[in-house]
Amino acid sequence: MNPPTLLMIEHLMKWIGVLTSLYGVYFVILALWGEMRKRTKARIKAMPPSTRFALVVAARNEADVIGNLITSLQKQNYPAALYDIYVAPNNCTDNTREIAAACGANIFDPVGEIRSKGDVLSQFAEKCMTEQTYDAICVFDADNIVHPDFLQKMNNARLAGAHIAQGFKDSKNPEDNAIASSFSIYFWIIDRFYNASREALGLSSFITGTGFMTTIPFLQKIGGWNTRTITEDYEFSAQCVLAGERVHYVADAIVYDEQPLTFQQSWKQRRRWSTGNIDSSKYYLKDLLKQAILRRSAACLDLAMTYLSPVIFILSVLALLGKAVLLGYNLINSPLTDQTQLLSAGFVGLVGCILLAALITYKHNRRTLRGFCKAGGFFIFFLLTWMPINIISLLKKQRKWEMIPHTRALTLEDL
Repeated sequence: MNPPTLLMIEHLMKWIGVLTSLYGVYFVILALWGEMRKRTKARIKAMPPSTRFALVVAARNEADVIGNLITSLQKQNYPAALYDIYVAPNNCTDNTREIAAACGANIFDPVGEIRSKGDVLSQFAEKCMTEQTYDAICVFDADNIVHPDFLQKMNNARLAGAHIAQGFKDSKNPEDNAIASSFSIYFWIIDRFYNASREALGLSSFITGTGFMTTIPFLQKIGGWNTRTITEDYEFSAQCVLAGERVHYVADAIVYDEQPLTFQQSWKQRRRWSTGNIDSSKYYLKDLLKQAILRRSAACLDLAMTYLSPVIFILSVLALLGKAVLLGYNLINSPLTDQTQLLSAGFVGLVGCILLAALITYKHNRRTLRGFCKAGGFFIFFLLTWMPINIISLLKKQRKWEMIPHTRALTLEDL
């Protein structure tokens, strides 16, 4: 390879390295800034219960766990007259519907082909907007266990002015194995260093699939629940800020979520997330950047930075390919380039920051340091496997939502 071409690759790697480093620094700064602001931010005041809630659960072959979720919802420290539980069985081949009805839930039967949870939410939102019986919808997954104070905390948030609110997504089974521990750490980091920080800074938090609330007036404002991807939560987060509302984070509204137990389940779930994130970026990144400029919206700009992740990933892959070319050339001709060393140092630094964040969140959730050594080691492998998942998703998108079996039939008392 001739020297001008090598020089061009070196310069390209240098600028990609600078860009990806700045991208990572942005999120680190906001996480730390939010941590400092959280100490002075006042908590939402307790308010008398008055919000009428519709609680909806899209369920597909969830016979093992649906009963415990319904029981936890029935035990809310909130007037029973102010909320109703709806289970929406879809694509079921077991007795999920019968168990849910026997436990006292209302059954909502979606019609037509149901490809994702977003399809169920679209029809349920239309029902609620038409009937005008409820003030807000709360969305849960069938494998969840819900803290008794969840609805009261969401009532407080709504009466304080929140139209969309995400609760704390805790883990139901963090110590089952290394895979479950890795997923638990992953969501704890999102809760503490993304959602909680943005709530403290007045930015928009992120919907993480379950344990969230949206008001009926807001759904009417945006024309109902209209998501197109298989990651309806990621997409809905963008729709919120584009409509001028931010997603609030309510740290003490807790929902316990079941984590995958096998690597195959982990791979399948993250493939869905990756495909949905890529599709959502294609649909919303341009509008987020446009509104960030036109409205001078910090929330749109911040979410646009998150939506840039597929672009940053592609650049990172290009940098790795460039590094491979230079490495092969330099093994024969000269020492490794400064740019390659810089990228390596940056990668080590990033891994260090992630491990530190993982350790903080693990300890914050009252797990032992000994337990972290096992979970943290696998967590690095968990992060590294995102690369092949993202590459495959870029080349071949996953269009069909695939079921993840849920079998951990724990109760609130077990937790």
